[in-house]
Amino acid sequence: MFKLGFLGGGIDSIAGRVHLIASEMDKKFKVIGGIFSKNEEKSKLSAKEYGVKHFDSIEEMVENVDIIVVLTPTPSHYENLMELKKYNKPLIVDKPLVSSLKEKLEFENRVIVTHNYSGYPLVREIKYLIKNKILGEIKKIIIKMPQESFFKPMKPGYPQKWRLQEGEIPNIMLDLGVHTYHLLKFIYPKKIDEVFAECNKFSNYNVYDDCEILIKMDKVLCSMSFSKISIGNANSLSIEIFGDKAGVKWEQNNSEKLLLSHFNGKKEILNRSYAYFEANKKRYQRMAYGHPSGFIEAFANLYSDIFNYLNGEKNDFVYDYHHSIDSLKFLNTAYKSYKEKRWMRL
Repeated sequence: MFKLGFLGGGIDSIAGRVHLIASEMDKKFKVIGGIFSKNEEKSKLSAKEYGVKHFDSIEEMVENVDIIVVLTPTPSHYENLMELKKYNKPLIVDKPLVSSLKEKLEFENRVIVTHNYSGYPLVREIKYLIKNKILGEIKKIIIKMPQESFFKPMKPGYPQKWRLQEGEIPNIMLDLGVHTYHLLKFIYPKKIDEVFAECNKFSNYNVYDDCEILIKMDKVLCSMSFSKISIGNANSLSIEIFGDKAGVKWEQNNSEKLLLSHFNGKKEILNRSYAYFEANKKRYQRMAYGHPSGFIEAFANLYSDIFNYLNGEKNDFVYDYHHSIDSLKFLNTAYKSYKEKRWMRL
């Protein structure tokens, strides 16, 4: 069992409690303690709420844990990583790694960046349906991630100030775009050739809050869209893939079912009890199908993969900082294509 220390992720954060529960679900990690906020009082309160130790310094945390989990706001990541780099401890970083290509880092120690949506068993099933040619030759991929949080905030105090300060890459791309990019490359790991984007500012916050990106990829037309102004969508992530033999559709709002449509008109509904390659594996059956698993369980699947990876096992589910830098290169190029109103090659 690996001992974890959290940097950030206090009780008022979005990700902290999720990482705490998910990391400990399969008894492969134990959160020992952390520095949960720059505000010492909030940090100590978070430690008390989580039932773990509050560390007074990075040095104290490093001495007591095996791995550090970075859950601070994205603009702080570069400074945090520069500080942690010298300790040569494995790091787990909530996406994205950093905010800008100017903040590119090289690490000797292992650095894993978390993208939890690929932890859903049926998203993984899509990956292997494609790999095993069940869909035939892929023609089109559509990934959508509409949210409503700029018109209907998810909690008091949202959006935070740092979300309303644009940098080299728009914050919506760093927040939602990295997830759609990751899912595309997770499901269909081919080279991206060209990209064209359209971005908009529809809310009153004067930041980009809606993006559409078209992608040419290995003779496949791909599109991804992500938004924070789509009223009626709390987080309606969906994936559609069309091949010349079959197509699939998956929606996070109905995450336990995958619709597989064949060219002869036959339709199948795959789930955790009935799947071809991945989703029906024992590791995903914490409870029998019919008792739905969801977002936190998907995150727990990823933490189990990370455990195996850190123990030397190769798998298709863990991505390091190279993947995160590639996503920033992609998003940076997409943003330039929007500014220049033209297709751009990566």
